[in-house]
Parts: sequence; structure tokens; C-alpha cells
Amino acid sequence: MPRLHRPRPLRRRLALAAAFSALITLGTAGVAVASPAPSPSWQQVPSGPTGAQLPGATAFGDTPGSTPEQVTFVLRGRGIAQLQQAVLAGAVGGPQHRLSVSQFAASYGQTSRTIGALTSYLARYGIRSTVLANRLDVQTSGTASAYDRALNVSQKQYRIPGRPGRHGEKPGRTQNVHAPTRAPQLPRDLAQSVTAIFGLSNYAAFQSNVLPQTLPASGAAAAAAPGALPTKAAPVIKPATVAAAVRKTGVISEEECAEITLGLPRDCNLPQDFATQYGLTGVGRGADGTGQTVGIVTFAALDEGSPEYFWQSLSETPQRPRTVTVRNVDGGPSAVDSADSDETDLDVEQAGGVAPGANIVVYQAPNTDLGGIDALFQAAVENTAGSVSMSWANSETLVAWAQATGAAPNGWRDAFDLAFLELAAQGQSTFVASGDFGAYTSYAEPDLMTTNLSVNAFAASPFVTAAGGTTLPFSVELYGSTADVHETLAVPTERAWSSAYLWGPTSRLYELSFQDAAMAFVDGGGGGYSQTQPMPAYQRLVSGSQSFTAVRNLTSTTPKRLAPGLTLPTDWVANPTPAIVHGRATGRAIPDVSADADPETGYLVYSPLYGGIMPVGGTSIVAPQLAGAAATINQANRGRGGFWNPSIYRAAAGRTSPFTALSTTGGGNDNLFYTGTPDMRYNPATGLGTPNLAKLAAVLRR
Repeated sequence: MPRLHRPRPLRRRLALAAAFSALITLGTAGVAVASPAPSPSWQQVPSGPTGAQLPGATAFGDTPGSTPEQVTFVLRGRGIAQLQQAVLAGAVGGPQHRLSVSQFAASYGQTSRTIGALTSYLARYGIRSTVLANRLDVQTSGTASAYDRALNVSQKQYRIPGRPGRHGEKPGRTQNVHAPTRAPQLPRDLAQSVTAIFGLSNYAAFQSNVLPQTLPASGAAAAAAPGALPTKAAPVIKPATVAAAVRKTGVISEEECAEITLGLPRDCNLPQDFATQYGLTGVGRGADGTGQTVGIVTFAALDEGSPEYFWQSLSETPQRPRTVTVRNVDGGPSAVDSADSDETDLDVEQAGGVAPGANIVVYQAPNTDLGGIDALFQAAVENTAGSVSMSWANSETLVAWAQATGAAPNGWRDAFDLAFLELAAQGQSTFVASGDFGAYTSYAEPDLMTTNLSVNAFAASPFVTAAGGTTLPFSVELYGSTADVHETLAVPTERAWSSAYLWGPTSRLYELSFQDAAMAFVDGGGGGYSQTQPMPAYQRLVSGSQSFTAVRNLTSTTPKRLAPGLTLPTDWVANPTPAIVHGRATGRAIPDVSADADPETGYLVYSPLYGGIMPVGGTSIVAPQLAGAAATINQANRGRGGFWNPSIYRAAAGRTSPFTALSTTGGGNDNLFYTGTPDMRYNPATGLGTPNLAKLAAVLRR
């Protein structure tokens, strides 16, 4: 009999492997020579954030010239527009035709002449270069003073205050970082071949997509006074308790789950529950991912040994002779990101639990633009992972704000699209978590915390499969400030995930205003429409993708001018009787496919960070589960399924769709804003819906 409490906020964030034959090292060691004075022939190049683009930053000195730095130059590809069209149409990257790394490099990478011109120029300043085998990612190392001269910038140290907690949320953490005072420049003939430069700032902007259980433990939570919520943390469960429950039948029954979570009957899911719920058990006899590899791209260090303990001692995952390998990209995550290791732990636990025979490679990098781009390209040039998962977010609004404060347009987007394009063209199925703040991704910390409609910029790439979230059916009796104040909370069928279904009960049970109750619980499956990526042709195949129905649960208020030409709302008014509205859209719609992600019907995760096991949710769980499912399907089909989207949208448009569309309209099926439309195949809250993975395997076999 749980009591409601104020949820913990989403506070988590987003190596060069040695001796790879795919790398070519260039450069000159020793003292840098003096640079010529900048001339009008220099041209600005898109980059990561400058000092002016760091939220609330205050400069407190120059970056010492001897500071070692790593900077990556993402080159422009050749013939990229034609490759994009082929991948989006399914002609390249699907089950029938995919490229090798060498084929990709030969046709779409840069020429030796262009690469040589750039690396020779950088070598004049003592900057060493390593060119990845795709001939698009040039990773360099040098000192701050060398980059200042080579790129015509001046770097300073900045202090970025933690964002103040809102509505009882925990404040964000303070960061001390370096960044240039303006965007970098290169001589014009070199700049024209560079898409973007990353690494001049080490600002950590990426957020993970994992949330703890938000309903508190019955009997353990102190009764709150009227007009207040109890603040009991999510329960930490002893491993021995879980192990004993699983040993009985291989899963945890609803009765036992309600006992160990002290109230919630569907909050003890394990990877095998995902397999059963979404039809993976019907993919093929004995299919378990053996012979396949799953890649995990992350920005927090894995607690090595934790996934194996989870599989062997807790979830009773079948034991297979497989490996978990860590690649520290760009030196690996920093110490300050250790608080986010539960994200990486759960990614590996879920992917490997869904595919017990698959090998896992963890590409863990610093939580920076540099770490993100290099980790993705590393996964691409190794090309060992047939499926790749990424559970971190960065809103399109944040990217737009950076552009409005001085960055060259589209460089950030184009660089990451290039990495996702290579993965897709090589048949590496890539799954990206859509986000945990419903239709409002920019509301998260350390994002802008604005209240406009926004989506995850990574998930909005048309070359990835965006993973959304649902809530499983469940029923629970909720108790309020006194034992005689209670009511039943019931979710009758699987629905789009949003916390809006908690607002009414919270308000009534704790004698709160509806506004306060709503602001205590703001989460849901990321979904909506991109403002920068056009809708790909494969999405236009299905009904409902270009029009939408929405529930006005929240009205955005309190606009603030954040940059020249960019004024955005920063607060909400919650609507107890929200109106239903309709509209049309032309941008890339996300998510593509959804599965259970609600922390009230979530999954058990083991992490030393918790000191045990905790029930959690978030689309961070769905992305690695789908990557594990892809590995299992690839084994059963004896080949990579490749980039899923062209195939799955064609199938969803047909008479026998492998998806259950969640098309009900209204507050019982929304992601805080978007909802379903009757008889339509696409819902911006859940995408194509929930998958029958056995049927999907047949689609990907063609």
C-alpha cells in the first residue's frame, strides 16, 4: 500500500583503444612553432560550445597554455547526400546490402590530399593527429596554447553554477570547465572540408534517461502533513531477496514484487520479462544472441563485474561463454561522472540479459561533445557490433540556443548525423533513448530547463531507431496523509508513459493544489517532432505521422529571452481538465518504437551506486533492450538486420503490422502532450507502438 512521494529528478548525464590497425598516426612531436597572424582568409568552423554558450557561466581566468587537450576534427564526407537517400530508402544498410568500413571510407571518406593538408597544418603547431579508418574523424592531441594559435581562439576557465532545484528537485552540480571565447577558425581552404570541431570545451551537457521508482514504500514512508508530499527515497532491495524470489519460477510474481517493493506489483521486471512481453521468445529456438556483439555508447564508467553478478546471481540469465569489453574512448569518463555509472550498469545488464549469448563492447567516453562523437565513430570503425545502444539526451532546444549565441548553424547536428549514417550504412542497428520528460526534453537539468515542446537531438537523427516508453497495466491502492485517505490507481491496458496519471491521486490524497501535484511529477516517454530534421520518406508511409492529437495537460508560461532571437517559456500552468487539440507536423517524428519504461512498472537494476538493487524506469532501459533483441534476431536470421526504420515502417503500413499501435485518444494514453488518434498507425507519444519481435524478425529476414 504505497504512499506517493516527491520523485528524485533526472540528474544523470552522456578512448581511444590502443593499437588498432584502423588508426593512422600523423604529426610532429616537440615544441610548437610560432603561428602566422590571422588573415581575412580564415573562416569560422562549427564547434562545441564557446564561453558565451555555457549557461550562467562566469570566466575566472585564462586556460593555462600547457593544459593537455584532445580535439577532434569531423571532416565533410564526399557524396553524402546520395548515401543518405540510399540509407533512408533501405537500399543501403538493410539486410540485403551494407558497406564495410573500407568501402565506406573509399566512397564517402575524405581524400588523402585533404587529410594531409589538415594534419600537416596542425603539425606546425606541435599537434599530433590520428585518422580513423573511415577517413572522417581526425583525433588530435596538443596543448591549449597550440590550439589557441592553430585555431585563432583564446580559451578561458569558466564556472557554471548548478541549476537551482525547482518544485523540490535537487539542484544541478557546479562545473568548472574550459572553453574558447569564440568559435574556432581555420584557413579557408581547410575550413571548407571540416564539418565541426569538438574538444575545445569539456562542458558536460548530456543527460542519461533513467528514473527511479517514484511511488514510495507502504508503511516505510512517514505520513506527510496535509499539503505536502512525503520524501521517502525509492527502495533499495537486498540482492538475496531478489535471488530467492527469482529462483522459484525464473521471474518475480506480482505478489512477491508488491512485497519487496512494498506496494508495486509490476515494478520487478527482469530482461526475461521484456522477452516474454514483446515476443522475443518466439524469434527462434535457441536464439540468444550467440556470435553477435552489442555496442553500448555511454558517458559514465561501467562498474566492471556488476553486470556479471546481476546475470549470474540475481536474474538467473542463462550463462554463455561471452565477453564484456570496455573501450575507454578519449581517456574514458572523468571521475565526476562516477555518479552516473548506474546508467552504464543498467545498459549492459539489460542488453546482455535480453541476449545472453551476445558479447558486449562498452564504448565509454567523457560526457562532452568530443566524447560523444568519438565514441560513436569508434563503434563504427570497429564495426564489430551489429547493434548499438545510446541512452543519453541533448535537446534540440539546447542546440538551437548554442547556434543563437554564435555557433555556425547545423555543424553539431551534421557531425552526429554523419556518425549515425556510417553506422546505418554498415548495417549496425542503432537505438537511441527518446528521453524521460515526455514532449519536453529541454526541461531536464543540465539542459536549458525550458518548457517548450522539444525532442532529443540524438534520437531525432533519421538514421537511428528512437526508443520510446510505455506503462504496463497495473493496479495499486494508494494511501495519503492518514490511513483512512486512500484510492485505487489503475492502468487497465498498456499505454503511453506519462506521470500525468499521478497528478489527480496525488492532489486528492495529500490535499495539494493540482498545480503542485503536477509539478512534483513531470516525466514521460520522449516524443514529438524535430524542428531541424525533416520527416524522412519512410515515416510518411504510415497514417498519423504527419498529423497529431494532443492533450493540453500543461500550458507553458513565463517567457525569457535566452539569446538574440530566442525567447522561450520557463514554467507551466497545469490544467485539471485539459483540452484535446489537433495539428500537423513536417519534422522527423520520434519515437519509432516503444516498450515499458515507466518507473512504476519498471525493471530491477543492480549497481554499487545504489548499494543493492533498485526498481527504475526510463527510455534508457528500452534502447539497450532493443539492441539486445536485435542481436538475438540477427543470430536467428543468420545476418544483420541493419538499419531498422525503412523495413519496419513499410511493414507497419501493411495489413499485418508487427506492432500494436497505441491509438487511443486522451489523458489515458499521452506523454504529457501528444496522444493517439483513432485508427492511425503512428502516435507521437509511442511511435509505431509496441513490437511483436518474432514478427519483426520475419520482416528483417527479407
